[in-house]
Amino acid sequence: MENKSKICSIALASAFLVFVFLISISAAASAAQVTKIGTGYDPAVYGNRVVWTNGVVIHLYDLTNKTDTTFSSSGAYSPDIYGNRLVWHDESSGTPRLVVYDISAATKSYITQDVDQFSKPAIYSDRIVWSANDSVYLMNTSTSTQTVIGNGSNPDIYDTKVVYYSYSEDPEVDITIRMYDIDTKEKITVTSYGDPNIPHIWGTNVIWSDVYNHQGYIVMYNTSTNKTIDVTHQLDTDPYGNEYGASTGTHIAIHDDKIVYNKCVDDYEGKPGVYVYNISTGQSTMVHNYPEEVYTTPEIYNNTVVWGMDKNYVNDAAGNDIYLCDLAAQV
Repeated sequence: MENKSKICSIALASAFLVFVFLISISAAASAAQVTKIGTGYDPAVYGNRVVWTNGVVIHLYDLTNKTDTTFSSSGAYSPDIYGNRLVWHDESSGTPRLVVYDISAATKSYITQDVDQFSKPAIYSDRIVWSANDSVYLMNTSTSTQTVIGNGSNPDIYDTKVVYYSYSEDPEVDITIRMYDIDTKEKITVTSYGDPNIPHIWGTNVIWSDVYNHQGYIVMYNTSTNKTIDVTHQLDTDPYGNEYGASTGTHIAIHDDKIVYNKCVDDYEGKPGVYVYNISTGQSTMVHNYPEEVYTTPEIYNNTVVWGMDKNYVNDAAGNDIYLCDLAAQV
């Protein structure tokens, strides 16, 4: 009887904590300042600019002036931005290529070698990374040099470090997140646990979504401390035996001390919506609530969170809006 009482107390305490957590999330969500800034897919943000595509044109939105500049580029998707440069995948010529656009000079250049229909570029300073045909490539735009740096896909870059998903480089395991040092050309395995995917890096933190359990949960590794933590819950059951922790993190991003992610089901862990995780406090806050099974694509820069609908799950162009939340404007 004593053990049963303890178990019951723990379950009730857990349920109470989650209840309090959900109340705080609802309050935070209602206080968030969310604005529609356009229609399309694949938003990215840097500084006071947001870029996205509607499949026919690339949009560049200035948050300060509230102006929207467009560039004709049919067959465009997966844009990214850093400073005064935009990059995106483009098939307007009928052949996959990457476009590099200089905002200040209003000029385009193209990367055509080793680009396939799945290539999604990421940019940091004068370096661009992408994958094609199961290989990861690095282009230095200042020297016009292009190299293959590994076997894998879904690369991301921060300064001199590139992280990517790999399934053929480490003979000890099947699936890994690898990190490549541009200066030393050395590689390390960040993780080989579970089924890691969609890696991103900022500073000393590497994040990924582990898809072993349904749609996955989010994990973070710090390269300075060599510590790994769970940002969201692994698949588990609540005190009533109901499963929770799935359909979280199909799209994730990181900047400084914040991680953004989506959640697509209503369960013990929380409501569906767009979330911000504060690395310093270890707390998640919902910034916008969505119905179940709505998949979004949140990105972040400082206190600016942007997102749209994930076209991998939503094919209807109508209503695929781009939203912005200014975390600093929350009341």
